This record gives sequence, structure tokens and C-alpha cells, in this order.
Amino acid sequence: MTISSGNFSAEAADIVVEIERPFSLYQPPLQVVPVVVDVPHAGRRYPPGFVERARLPLRSLRRSEDAYVDRLFAQTVALGAPLLVAEFPRAFLDVNREPYELDPRMFDGRLPAFANTRSMRVAGGLGTIPRIVGDAHEIYFGKIPVEEALARIDGLYRPYHAGLRSLVQRTQGAFGTCILVDAHSMPSTGLDRDGLAKSDVILGDRFGTSAAGYIIDIAEEAFRRRGLSVTRNRPYAGGFITEHYGAPASGVHALQIEINRSLYMNEATLEPHTGFAELEQAIGTAMAECFAHWSGWLDDWREAAE
Repeated sequence: MTISSGNFSAEAADIVVEIERPFSLYQPPLQVVPVVVDVPHAGRRYPPGFVERARLPLRSLRRSEDAYVDRLFAQTVALGAPLLVAEFPRAFLDVNREPYELDPRMFDGRLPAFANTRSMRVAGGLGTIPRIVGDAHEIYFGKIPVEEALARIDGLYRPYHAGLRSLVQRTQGAFGTCILVDAHSMPSTGLDRDGLAKSDVILGDRFGTSAAGYIIDIAEEAFRRRGLSVTRNRPYAGGFITEHYGAPASGVHALQIEINRSLYMNEATLEPHTGFAELEQAIGTAMAECFAHWSGWLDDWREAAE
């Protein structure tokens, strides 16, 4: 591919490429824990047409990307859990939203009558097709065809959630329960809603509605044992994925985990720094501890179900 646009940089050869598939699925030879891990915002394939038409340079488009979170959680496969990773970037399509959470001002054409056009996330520019990245920087010069937005939803959003739903159902069928770990990162800058500096890890279970209490208790203790500071349910308690899949009364628990980006990467250059390997090991051992404890509850869960 010849790179000529001012929106492209040296990183474009690996990043500005067509999206070949909605997700990558990494599976252990045998799933031995009642856990599924998904990474919805680490996709690094930016379609050339999208980058060409954006008003922002590539690096700015990548500000909303949960860079390398898939690699930080890669050890979960060796621990016996499947790992589902979106291939497309969050700036292009956000699967942690409702399927049709859309801002009508963004599109040329009429949205379906069932689209949710009035949510807080749409108002903030962060709907299913985001309008902004970073500190409210507009992605597009003008409106985009509504057919293009619907094609992204049909071609990427729906297959991603179909794949995730299948993994959750398969896991629950095999173990009687499923714990969905929804893995993210967060920028280090800014304060949380209490005016405090951001922790190393933020855990979210939508204030106890998407997972049983001991799920988040075990995760908090596991991360603290690795010397990481942990906050629960702040600045927010989880997104669409935890809300949509978490149903503790039915045996499905969803926990969002956010990692502070300053621990493992240079947020200006988007490159991993020397702390990456240490954090990768800490996450791996924390997840091993969580998986062991969560699996230990299986007999109790099965008794309760009976």
C-alpha cells in the first residue's frame, strides 16, 4: 500500500489496513474455568478510507483505543479461558454501546425508528458510531451516509456480540455458570468523580447488579496482592456489555476491569514502556488467583441452582 495522506504516519503500515474479520478468538485446548474474557476496544485495524476521510491524524484517532489490553490479558488463554478480541477500533465502532445508539446529526439519511438517539452517551458524542475521540475532538468533517453506519453495525457489531453470546452460553452450559471479564484500559490524566487521582485498576459490576459480590471482592484482593491500587465502581460502573450480559440470578456474572495506561505505555507515543512486562505478569497472576477462587465456588453455585 502506498502511504501518501497527511493523516498517515510511519505506524500506518501495520495499523491502516482493511478489517478482515470482526474479531479474533483465542481458545485454550480445553476450557477448564467458567470464565470468558473479552476485549472490545483494543482493535488496531483502521480502514484506509476511514483514516483518509477523518479530520484527525491517525495518532489522535487512536486516543480512544485500549491499546495492548489484548496482550496484557493474553495469559488468560493459558489459564483455560477463551479470549475474544475486537479487530476494529473503538473510534470506528463501539460494541460497548447499544446496537443503535446513534446521533442523527452525524448521518446523511434517516435512521431506523428504533434507534436510540437520546441517550447520555449519544449526547456526549460517544454512541455506537462515535462522533468524538479524546477531549471532544470531532472525528468527521461532515455527515456520513446512514447506510455506512448500518453496514458497520451489521458487519461488525452483530457478529462480535453473536460470538460473545455464544461463548457465554457455551460456558454456562458446560459449568452451570459463566463469569465474563470485560477488559479495558483508561487514560491516566484527569480525576475521578470524587476529585481523586485515578487508581491503577478500576473494577465495575454496575454497583452489584451485573455480578455477585464475591466476584468483585476476589478480583479486588487479587490485584491488591500485586501492589496495585484498586477502586470499585468509579468513575462509572460498567458499560453496555456488563449491563447486557450480567445476570447474576441466572448464573452469568459480568465484571469490567480497567487498567491505568500509564502503568504500561507512553500515552503520547502509544508505545509500551518498560513497565509493560511487569504489569503483564501482575495481571496474569491476579487472573490465575481469580480463576482458582471463582472455580472453587462451582459446587456452591450448582447446589444453589438445584
